[in-house]
Amino acid sequence: MKYAAIVMALLVIAGAVLGIYTAANARIQIESVSLTAASGEEKQTEFAKLQQAMDNGALIGTPFTETLTGNSSDYSFFTYTFRLKNGGLIDAEMVEIQPVPTNGDVLCYTSLDSSQAAAELTVKAGKERDAWCVVLTSRQNQEQHLVTRSFRITYYIWGVAKSTVVTYN
Repeated sequence: MKYAAIVMALLVIAGAVLGIYTAANARIQIESVSLTAASGEEKQTEFAKLQQAMDNGALIGTPFTETLTGNSSDYSFFTYTFRLKNGGLIDAEMVEIQPVPTNGDVLCYTSLDSSQAAAELTVKAGKERDAWCVVLTSRQNQEQHLVTRSFRITYYIWGVAKSTVVTYN
C-alpha cells in the first residue's frame, strides 16, 4: 500500500509538471519578420482580382477602405514574411496576422504562401513555419519607404484566444 501511494504521488507530480510546462509554452513566438515590396504594376493580375473582390463585396481579407479606385500603378504590395514558432505541446490554430493600418493602406490578407490568399493557418506543436501578410497600400508609402509597422497576431490554443504584437523595423 505504501508503494502504491508513492507511485501515485509521483504520477501527480509528473502530471503537474507537464501541465505547468504546457501552460507556460502555450504561445507562438515570432522568430523573424522580413519585408518584400513590389509595385502594383508588377502584380497587375493580383490587383485586378482584389479590385473585383472588393467591388463584389467578396474580399477574403481585411479592407481598410470601402473601394479600390485607380489602377495598379497607384499601389504597392508589401509582403511581410513571419517565421512563427510554437514551442508548446498543443497546436496553435486559426492564426491570423493583422497589421495596424497606416495612412494609405487599402487592404490586407494572410496567406500560407506569398501567392495564395485566404488560407487557414495552423502552427503544429513543437514546429515552426512561415506565414505571409500582404498589405496593399498607396504607391506613396513605397516611395517614402514607410516600413515601420505593427502587427497583431491572434491564434487559438485549446479554443482559448491569444494574441501578441510585433513591430517590423
